[in-house]
Amino acid sequence: MSSLPPPPPPGLGTHSSAVSYEPPPPGYVPPSDPQIAKFAPKKKAWLRTQRNRFGEQRPEGHVKTQKADMPPEHLRKTVKDIGDVSQKKYSSDKRSYLGALKFMPHAVLKLLENMPMPWESSKNVKVLYHVNGCLTIVNEIPRVIEPVFHAQWATMWVVMRREKNDRRHFKRMRFPPFDDEEPPLSWSENIEDVDPLEPIQMELDDVEDNPVVEWFYEHRPLIDTSHVNGPSYKDWNLSLPQMATLYRLSHQLLSDLVDKNYFHMFDMDSFRTAKALNVAIPGGPRFEPLYKDIDPNDEDFGEFNAIDRIIFRSPIRTEYRVAFPFLYNSLPRSVKLGWYSHPQVVYVRAEDPSLPAFYFDPIVNPISSRSVAPKNITVSHEDKIFGYGSFEDEDFILSGEVKPFLVDQELSTSDTSSAIALWWAPYPFNRRSGRMVRAQDVPLVKQWYLEHCPQGQPVKVRVSYQKLLKTYVLNELHKKKPKAQSKQNLITSLRSTKFFQQTTIDWVEAGLQ
Repeated sequence: MSSLPPPPPPGLGTHSSAVSYEPPPPGYVPPSDPQIAKFAPKKKAWLRTQRNRFGEQRPEGHVKTQKADMPPEHLRKTVKDIGDVSQKKYSSDKRSYLGALKFMPHAVLKLLENMPMPWESSKNVKVLYHVNGCLTIVNEIPRVIEPVFHAQWATMWVVMRREKNDRRHFKRMRFPPFDDEEPPLSWSENIEDVDPLEPIQMELDDVEDNPVVEWFYEHRPLIDTSHVNGPSYKDWNLSLPQMATLYRLSHQLLSDLVDKNYFHMFDMDSFRTAKALNVAIPGGPRFEPLYKDIDPNDEDFGEFNAIDRIIFRSPIRTEYRVAFPFLYNSLPRSVKLGWYSHPQVVYVRAEDPSLPAFYFDPIVNPISSRSVAPKNITVSHEDKIFGYGSFEDEDFILSGEVKPFLVDQELSTSDTSSAIALWWAPYPFNRRSGRMVRAQDVPLVKQWYLEHCPQGQPVKVRVSYQKLLKTYVLNELHKKKPKAQSKQNLITSLRSTKFFQQTTIDWVEAGLQ
């Protein structure tokens, strides 16, 4: 310490700084930058939300740790020990058993939502269960890739048509399956050692279906590949060969219509107009009157006292009233003008996959020169211009060295016809990437009842078409924009309590519990 030089006297600066800085007075606040002060509250709020999202939660002074999954034996022992709930030792648990009843509809819904598909022989699911065994809820959301799910069910359609004749997998079930006094089946004693039946799967061709054959019937297809975002299973993207194969496998359930003019007078605007006018389009739904104050006798102008009206003696057809509501109706209210005509579509879907990408389909009739040649003209236009009997075109010879443009380029590749088919494909095959959806949200046969009922169907089928269409129109009319709400997850909040644990068991076992 003695080797250090003494400090300089007050007021005398060092050689490096000629000016001395006195300390500020007590309570002095330096002037703040107005730009920083403007964003200070936002910064504070953002830090608080991030702390709540990602910080360690410390209720009552201890760090909250994530629960580890329990072994399935713990749940089985809990359920097995319950036996008869009327015993005296369960009297303290009666409140929890009664309280669990209000969660039963949700538990049944989650069980049905995660039901194994016909192409799965068995399925293990995560379940959340109460520690005293009064409630077991399946804790999974079955997310699927829409094009893959469509193709899987389309192959099921084909295979189950054969199954109706063979009856190898299906047996008629008697209801109710259990008597009232019969104790529930024990999974470990009755079912665990029984081998499940073979899944229903279509045999795929190793060459034609090569892009999808390896993973087509897996539980979560493409989970370990770059086609899916990862274990969260939220986004997907597929290659052109994969989409083309899935589209070809899905033809059983998809509509062949590509011309929008088919839906003239059978679209949403027409149904809305028909409902407002209280008329029914042929084959369409019928509704209650939207306006009940209409009386034909109370119209201001009838056919006898209107001098500026066209008088129609014959009744006006419903199609006219819906297509031109402002022309053929006295008091049009809440009507929509439908699209009268879409551009003509000349695409013809190739039935034979061996055909080239560009070919002349026999459906498209050529216009022969005989049908358009005028019959009353004997001298042609060329003969008038160049003189009769001029054969100068026959003397012209094209050089052998002349080649057409782009002669070295291929007209099509192996994927061209698939790409053209996918261009005209309906949803969800008209795109190559998207987000996963819940399995029960995929409309497999919705397009069927949005089209006209096929000719020759029995009355019950036509009635079913009309009822489904009526429900669809009402849902579309009553659709509201979703409100911004704080998202609350029932299962997450239950799992955060000390009364619930999680494990993985078979779907059948979860249903028994």
